[in-house]
Amino acid sequence: MITTTIEHSRVYGTTARVSDHHGWLKATLRQHGFEWSHSLNAFAAPGTRTWPFDPFKFAKVTGELRRCGFPVKVVVDNARPEADPVADAVTELFDLAYAVQRLGAALAQDMLARPSRVTAERVRQAQEAVEAATAKAEEIEQRPGVYEHPEMRNVWYLLNQGWTAVGLPPF
Repeated sequence: MITTTIEHSRVYGTTARVSDHHGWLKATLRQHGFEWSHSLNAFAAPGTRTWPFDPFKFAKVTGELRRCGFPVKVVVDNARPEADPVADAVTELFDLAYAVQRLGAALAQDMLARPSRVTAERVRQAQEAVEAATAKAEEIEQRPGVYEHPEMRNVWYLLNQGWTAVGLPPF
């Protein structure tokens, strides 16, 4: 028996998880606005994450599935997710690291394409910006739980790429 679970949360939106593969079931979910999400490994209704669950919108799909003999379970959690300070800090660090990497890549590209326009003053300004971003990253890293986060290696890798691209020695 193939079971479909339609879940709604403010974190993932409305998702439909299917216990086994069935072509008609997939086609029906797509017909009612669900799309396959590789990251969630489930069918997801786009644009539903920030809204409370709408039972009328999904009553048609649940009714059609039940009428054809597929059991459907509906789970609704409209609670707002709690703020996660560690995840927020890591997201802030990723934004900073990507900005540093883009700055380094832009400077390196300018040095190759337009070396006459790249002045020593511009290189010094880029180096100062990268050093300031690294100091900010070290400050954020001191918050409890941030250093232990598994994605911190990626943050420091991106920072090191930007650091070396502007002419500073790797750390």
